[in-house]
Amino acid sequence: MKKNTKIILGSVIGIAVLGAATLALVLTQPESDNADSGTSSSETVSVTDYTTDDISTLTISNESGEYTINRLGKEKWGIDSIPEALANSSAYSTAMSSAGGIGAKQIVEENATDLAKYGFDKPTATVKMTFKDNKAEDITCLIGIKYEGENSWYVKTDKSDTVYLVANAGVSFAMNSELSYVNKSTLVAAYDSENDKVNRVRIERKDLDKDIVLDKLPEETEKEFSSTYVAYEMSSHNNILADDELDKKVIYGLFGISASDVFAVSPTDEQKKQAGLDDPNCTVTMVSNKETVTKLTLGSAVYTVTKNDETGEEIKTITGYYGMLSGKDAIYVFSPDSLPWLTATPENMLYKLFLTPYIYYLDGVTIYDSDRKAYDFTITGDADKSSFTYEGKKVDSAKFKAFYQYLLSAYAEQIYLDDLTGDNKFIAGVTYDHREEGKENDVVEFYASESDRTCIIVVNGDVRYKVRQIYATRLLENLNALLSGGEIVSEF
Repeated sequence: MKKNTKIILGSVIGIAVLGAATLALVLTQPESDNADSGTSSSETVSVTDYTTDDISTLTISNESGEYTINRLGKEKWGIDSIPEALANSSAYSTAMSSAGGIGAKQIVEENATDLAKYGFDKPTATVKMTFKDNKAEDITCLIGIKYEGENSWYVKTDKSDTVYLVANAGVSFAMNSELSYVNKSTLVAAYDSENDKVNRVRIERKDLDKDIVLDKLPEETEKEFSSTYVAYEMSSHNNILADDELDKKVIYGLFGISASDVFAVSPTDEQKKQAGLDDPNCTVTMVSNKETVTKLTLGSAVYTVTKNDETGEEIKTITGYYGMLSGKDAIYVFSPDSLPWLTATPENMLYKLFLTPYIYYLDGVTIYDSDRKAYDFTITGDADKSSFTYEGKKVDSAKFKAFYQYLLSAYAEQIYLDDLTGDNKFIAGVTYDHREEGKENDVVEFYASESDRTCIIVVNGDVRYKVRQIYATRLLENLNALLSGGEIVSEF
């Protein structure tokens, strides 16, 4: 019996201590925890109850400043400083409907006398509504401090001293800045594969030796590469071919582009200078469809700064770049992930297999050795029935096909655009004689590079690429093997 008595007494004492601790906690925070408020937290209490149709103006004041949303017509609103073409109409609608229908989780205190403890002496935000045709009396809502425990805010109106607890979602619109009503998404219409055609993209960037210009291949040329990933050439770099799998974002990236933030609307010269747009780092110009020109100008980087807890060192991370789009009088912030033009180079868009004519689209192939002696091979027939001859004599079909496959295996390992000099000795050459009437021959020549163990590739008179010198050396070895009955070596 004594043992049980001790347990009961211990429990009573524990409850008393817990109750005292709970009371102490309640006494140290606003009366939002008061269960005697008369309203259950599961119910919703109306703070404001107005139809958006009746609201004439909505004036919001917060740490970012003050602005007014005006009714412009039925279900149409605007801010004077934001041109209609730049506005996000759905953001206006959300703000108006949210302001007109603020619902509280509970009443915290009626006839509150100490309003400062709820933050109403210095409100986080105020929301003032006026109404058309005097359908209601003007009203101002004050948002006080945040009650972190429930991610909610203390709210009251200027009509009474009743304090409400409103969920963050119900008043978050009041924390928005004026610029949050500027549209940031799909600033250029999304790409339509049926109707949109990109004719040219030009990249101007401070770190480039020369602009990169990508031009759509002529229709007839594009057909030759229909089985490959080639539709554009770099006309700025001796017409070297671009790989569609590597240049896709560069070509089509302006379509559907969105911003992550807005820096300024109708920017001043000073704001442009502040954003680095008085001296742009990069400019992208796209010509599409019937000469539609879209231009993106990029300025300075936007950083976030964090501090290393151990060393105290500040760490700067690029989170975006300031930019302006043609036809949009605003400075936006764009995420680095949406800006492939900042890192694009000719090398990382290069299509390496630069010339791959189909064997049965040719009447013949001529090989030149280092003395420029010509070896003419004739091609007749098609994939079903064909023959190959040299000096009137048939050549083994399997060996010739293997040799031809080796010819096509030449690929650009790097771009090289310098003029040839007398030190660049001719090593070998190939002429492709096209069967199609009127189509000019393609000529590929290989010259020794004195600076490294590579050879320079000249295509139709244009210096374009480099490949390891062993390719040209093995080409001549394989030519000898083809003529003497030896084995064709495919690797180099």
